[in-house]
Amino acid sequence: MKGITIKLPEDTLQALAAEARASGRSIAAVVRSRLDAPQRATDGSVYAQARDLAGVLAGSRKPASNDRRKFRRA
Repeated sequence: MKGITIKLPEDTLQALAAEARASGRSIAAVVRSRLDAPQRATDGSVYAQARDLAGVLAGSRKPASNDRRKFRRA
């Protein structure tokens, strides 16, 4: 296994250390497990992140319109 060195903010390092203590593992093991975990949205598009929300809201079938005067273009 090869190693790398990274610099982390103090609060991130403290959170990793606390998780390592709570789980009884080393900080390196916690970092490895997080890196090996599958990513939730592999492509960063908004559609990929919200695909499970499609069709969950019921609404009117009328197209959206805004007839208020203050939003009309002159």
